[in-house]
Amino acid sequence: MPRSMRRLTALWAALALLLAGCGGVGSGAPATSAPAAKAASDYPTKAIDVMAPANPGGGFDSTARIFQKALTDDKIVSVNVTVSNKPGAGGTVGMAELIKNSAGDPYKLIMVGRVTVGSQITGKTEAKVSQLTPIARVMAETEVIVAPASSPFNSIKDVIDALKRDPKAVKIAGGSAGGIDHELAALLVKEAGKDVKDLAYVPFAGGGEAAAAIIGGQVQLGISGYGEFKGQIDAKQMKAIAISADQKLKSVSIPTLKEGGVNIGLTNWRLLAAPPGISEADTARLKEIATKVHDGKTWQEAIEKNSWFDSFTTENLITFVATEQSSLTATLTALGLVK
Repeated sequence: MPRSMRRLTALWAALALLLAGCGGVGSGAPATSAPAAKAASDYPTKAIDVMAPANPGGGFDSTARIFQKALTDDKIVSVNVTVSNKPGAGGTVGMAELIKNSAGDPYKLIMVGRVTVGSQITGKTEAKVSQLTPIARVMAETEVIVAPASSPFNSIKDVIDALKRDPKAVKIAGGSAGGIDHELAALLVKEAGKDVKDLAYVPFAGGGEAAAAIIGGQVQLGISGYGEFKGQIDAKQMKAIAISADQKLKSVSIPTLKEGGVNIGLTNWRLLAAPPGISEADTARLKEIATKVHDGKTWQEAIEKNSWFDSFTTENLITFVATEQSSLTATLTALGLVK
């Protein structure tokens, strides 16, 4: 073999050895210069708590407990799952506690919603839904306007006529100030052509307390999510006047506000979130778990039973929350609920 050929063969052999030593072609190992693969989350390895930032019996509480039931009954996780109640100011008290004390902890979750966004605006709180790590928008539901069973109100026209006569004489029970119940009550007063400052709104920290006030005749009307009052409506302890959604509920004969001649459409939503600062891997794992909950038997039965709208998604939630905050700020300011 000519000397030049021997030198070329030796050069190729040396190059092959160098590549093999560095994890190159034919080495069977990744090159050391390649980026490391993102570590997969082994979440969950210990107990999970879902905060319902309201008293027992309300929408936050019932949604959190159905989520808890789905996690365990559908065997989505094998760890213990609890629900804790931290009432106050439409969910902002519990949310502030979570943000302050549980940053970076994916085992401390919370159920927030449109009510929380409204309350943070009217209350001008430092804690914001936008500070949380959004996991999934889990559902949406219509508001329902109810009256005590013995009430003279039989239609939304009766309600608007009474508000036209004297809005201060029509006490309306609902959730925390600034929430969607309060917003709808203010819209009804505006529809009647009256000043929202004359609205006689009675806020409660939980749906159970509001229901007791309505059934007991302490107020003339009540507003809440349909699922919260469905049992009392079915038992004829309350009279359903109208729902706020643009479309009627399946298997429910309650008219919409628009069918009653009132051009108002309003739908509530709830969001499962984690504290700020959790890892991307844990966020991805929580979204996967939430999707399994939604697809499972327990959650699908709850959608049917509570007449929820299936608005589940894990996508574009940061934009969604920002848009809701912007539009709600404009609405609540126009209604005079932001001071």
